[in-house]
Amino acid sequence: MPASVHCHMIRKPRAMDLYQQGIPLPHIQQLLGHENMSTTSGFYAFATLDTLAKSLKKANKTLTDKKWHNEEVMEKLYRL
Repeated sequence: MPASVHCHMIRKPRAMDLYQQGIPLPHIQQLLGHENMSTTSGFYAFATLDTLAKSLKKANKTLTDKKWHNEEVMEKLYRL
């Protein structure tokens, strides 16, 4: 534990955690008291590998039926 503890030691990790959980950036901006969105987005809104993986997984949920494995569908696509 550091000799001098201050609120910013907890503030940044918590804000990043909120962002990664899907809390909208304007809400985090308001919680932190930032006047400009660029301050909030510059320090807290960046994609981690975990965030990117979750986004890709969520985006690919719509492809679960795998219609492209159907020969009839593939023939139609080739004709486009």
